Amino acid sequence: MIPFRRRFHDANMLLMSYEGYQISPAPGGSGEFEEYLLGKPVKFDIEIVNESLDGEHARAAEIAGEGNYAGILDTLRREGLLAEELNRVEREYALEAIPFLDEKDREMFTVLDLYDPSTARHCLETYLIAREKMEKEILHGVSLERLIADQEGVTLDQFYRACLLHDIGKVEVPRAVICNTFDDGLMLECLHHVYHRLYNEGKIPAWLGLNEGSTEDEIDRAFKKQHSLRCVQLVPAREVLSPIELAEIMERGYTGDETIMDMIKPHETRSGEILARAGYPTESQLSALHHNYENKILERPLSVSLLHIADVTQALRSGDRPYKTAFSMPKMMRIIAEHAREGKISPVVAYLWLTDDLRKYDAEPHDTLDQKKAEQDSEHLAIARSFVVQVGEGIKENLT
Repeated sequence: MIPFRRRFHDANMLLMSYEGYQISPAPGGSGEFEEYLLGKPVKFDIEIVNESLDGEHARAAEIAGEGNYAGILDTLRREGLLAEELNRVEREYALEAIPFLDEKDREMFTVLDLYDPSTARHCLETYLIAREKMEKEILHGVSLERLIADQEGVTLDQFYRACLLHDIGKVEVPRAVICNTFDDGLMLECLHHVYHRLYNEGKIPAWLGLNEGSTEDEIDRAFKKQHSLRCVQLVPAREVLSPIELAEIMERGYTGDETIMDMIKPHETRSGEILARAGYPTESQLSALHHNYENKILERPLSVSLLHIADVTQALRSGDRPYKTAFSMPKMMRIIAEHAREGKISPVVAYLWLTDDLRKYDAEPHDTLDQKKAEQDSEHLAIARSFVVQVGEGIKENLT
């Protein structure tokens, strides 16, 4: 039986969302029910985030799923719900500790929390990860704060705001897409089901070394040994979403033949548009390219690279994001090094970030009882260290 987890704001939203299913929430705020996916029974483990949400908060969360940021904000104001939600989010996230925030920032973050609390937490933690790095002196006389200020004219407040609100565009993506919790293992099972069709359509890259007759084990090994391609980029959404979720995305103009990633990608552009309308052109530029899906030439490559690394670091180390389990620090360092080698991020920024990470990692004790993990970590670290050594001399000479 395939495990599958869904999150809802409260039991009422769960029942409304799955009308027609028999759901019996268990003590402690969870319930289970079964459906069939790809001809196999699926065990749904329902997490009810808060069963005691009042009607006004539930209504505010419902509004946040309407798909248009400006419209969401207008409706919350018109129905008299915005002020209380602003106060709640201020308390829950201790936003008073973030000095640069103004009313527009709080409104954006509040809408993001209403749309999906896990995305709001991700954005806050991305900001905190960046803040821990930006102001420290990594090399003599060199900090990331000074680097982006001197070379790209980006202030610390602008950069931090871009970190905190980089995913605001997700509120304009269907919730069924952002809040799905299929991990890589389940996506691989789905890929098995449609592999031959995708292969015949030319959608399986040749560099994976697979062929039309590849077995499930061969497919699994090919995907697990590399980091640049994920099943979420290949499997059509209709293979993983429920009928109700398919209906939701079709209301937004999708067909279900798109992949989950196809529908996630526009959030980057939407973030840029929302921040630009708010009067934040620099933050807009950084947020609109923090993944740089289209490999555009960057006007501010250092700042965008820093946002990208902070974003990826939070997503990979937390384990609470869709598709991924938590990665070890050595594996994250390897991925940063690989992204730099592939030209996805600035090698200067990657070098400084990894220099600080390696210094921190080497200063801490590490468990070596798990021999397999220790060997994997050693391989990851060797790749990160090799990158730092190879690019370091030239970069240090230019920076100091």
